[in-house]
Amino acid sequence: MSWLGRFPRHRIAFTRLFVLGLLALLLLSGRPLLPGAQPGGVAYWAGFLLLMAGMLGRLWSLLYLSGYKTRQVVDAGPFSVVRNPLYGFSFVGAVGGALVTNHLWFTLLLLGGFLAYYPFVILSEEAGLRARLGSAYEDYCRRVPRLWPRFRGFQRPESWDVRLKGYDSAWRDALWFPVVFVALSLYRRALELGVLPFPLL
Repeated sequence: MSWLGRFPRHRIAFTRLFVLGLLALLLLSGRPLLPGAQPGGVAYWAGFLLLMAGMLGRLWSLLYLSGYKTRQVVDAGPFSVVRNPLYGFSFVGAVGGALVTNHLWFTLLLLGGFLAYYPFVILSEEAGLRARLGSAYEDYCRRVPRLWPRFRGFQRPESWDVRLKGYDSAWRDALWFPVVFVALSLYRRALELGVLPFPLL
């Protein structure tokens, strides 16, 4: 197996550490992205809409993927227009979270970390799928772009066998999106009221 097939071995642990670091940055710094922006402003609600779009998009994608990821090529629904819709919708949610925080360094580190790290995750997963699924996956790669959606290729079957055991965890993961929105909103409110003894940065 190539290095791509083994990378990154500890992706989930790394992601959690990265998120914890960003949360620490939020607590230690009150530097805004748009000075004077209000929680009820356009950027704030745009962030909310993007967070919800990320959540719903991931649920839609996992509806097709759960239980099938390493067993067969999934080329229906969102997977008919782009090979990695889960990461695409996660990025949409990340942009939404950045807008809600209205925080300069959080925004730069979150989006920069996402763009620097997840391309390697995608290449790693593709290497594993090529090894497991062979020519069927190669054909899928020729038909569907990796990152930039090709909407004219959209296909939705009349029916789809959903593996509910795998899909249950998707709902648990999706709950983090509204939780993040509420937590970030409370953080901004605490800054405005002077409850937090920061910024230190």
